Amino acid sequence: MEGSRQDTGPLHESAEDLYENAPVGYLSFVPDGTIVRANRTLLTWLSLEHDDVVGRLRLHDLLAPGSRIYHETHVAPLLQMQDEVHEIAGELLRGDGTRLPVLLNAVLVRDHSGEARVVRATFLDVSERRRYERELLRARAEAEARARAALTLDHVAEGVLLVGEDGRIELLNAAAEAVLGVAAAEVAGRSAAEALPGWELVTSRVAVARRGALPAPEVLPFGGRQEERWLSVAAIDAGDAVAYTFRDVTAERDLDRLRTEMVAIVSHELRTPLTGAYGAAKTLLARRAELDDAQQTALLELVVDQAERLARILDQILLTSALDTSNLDARLLAFEAHEVVDAVLQGVAAGDRGRVIVSVPDRLAVQGDLDRLRQVIANLVDNALKYSDGPVRLTVAEHDLSARFTVADEGAGIPAADRDRVFEKFFRLDPAQRRGIGGTGLGLYIARELVQRMGGRIGYLPRDRGTCFYVDLPPA
Repeated sequence: MEGSRQDTGPLHESAEDLYENAPVGYLSFVPDGTIVRANRTLLTWLSLEHDDVVGRLRLHDLLAPGSRIYHETHVAPLLQMQDEVHEIAGELLRGDGTRLPVLLNAVLVRDHSGEARVVRATFLDVSERRRYERELLRARAEAEARARAALTLDHVAEGVLLVGEDGRIELLNAAAEAVLGVAAAEVAGRSAAEALPGWELVTSRVAVARRGALPAPEVLPFGGRQEERWLSVAAIDAGDAVAYTFRDVTAERDLDRLRTEMVAIVSHELRTPLTGAYGAAKTLLARRAELDDAQQTALLELVVDQAERLARILDQILLTSALDTSNLDARLLAFEAHEVVDAVLQGVAAGDRGRVIVSVPDRLAVQGDLDRLRQVIANLVDNALKYSDGPVRLTVAEHDLSARFTVADEGAGIPAADRDRVFEKFFRLDPAQRRGIGGTGLGLYIARELVQRMGGRIGYLPRDRGTCFYVDLPPA
């Protein structure tokens, strides 16, 4: 019958052929380990001949040393206990001594009395799998390293920017976002020249150091005119990209500028009275016999006046230093407002005292430091007298649950552009001294710091003509 014909087509395979050419290695050995059968696949993997293996070698002869020990201490006892083992990793020795990584599956066959007769084992070549696992582990390690590097970069205080060979931004950390004023999500992948205003200046001025060398930073202006900042920028070759580091040095430049201004201002302010005192003393010494009593007295008064001016300048510098280092505290006590006004008027020169118009209640208790408040109000009155020729009004009144001291004059006033800067250290309305009015530029800065330490506030009130400063202190 047609249905009973033996199939001799290309799909027909004999059991022997399946055994010999299976995609896995077959091996049978008796309980003492002697190999009784091995298929062609396994022999080919190991580069061994049938007659050199079957009946002549034992299983442990094919196992690498580590796998041999593991087989004797773990696999063989486990096989005796449960008659089978699965997915045991090990290594076989090839004929040339190299190792073949395999997975072992084995079954122990027993006779009717339960005695072990033979072990049938299969071996799966896992060389490619091991390679894949190694690549996977390497890729994982690299990914973790990159993740750690990215995490580290986000905690670095300096801005880091990576620009590829094509000029596109590949990476920037959180500090770079803050320094450059951009968001990584918006600029990543874009051209640095397009995404970062002023980038052409960076590429033209900053030299790229070779790998392993110490890059030399360049200080450059960055940003628009409204918010220009100064950045210290360095660059180093990173292979297929350039790594830039950024550090905002605007504050440092401002501090350097402030130091320069301080040295220039203080040097000038000290030299002026010193020159006057020195000239008067030298004249008095050289021409004392020629000068009458009135002239000698005038010269001595000039020396004293200039010495007092020097002392005031030095006092301002020392007080500023104490305020900057927080080594000065106010002694808060209750006193009457007129006590401050009376003390201020006593310090006004006799020729200017008539210009000061005072308005103060008979009884208005204030809480503060009497000496420090007198110093503040005296500075405001002195400024008003210097910058105006007309009357100066010193007024004290209650204002919004505070005691408000105001000092107003009818001088030229303060330009609108400078009103927010008058309390800055070393700021002067007339730095070139075109009006012949000197000063260190520390008076209003000191006034603000002292008032704040007394729990009050100081400010400027705009006027159509002249200036008007106020000081608010809590009432006693």
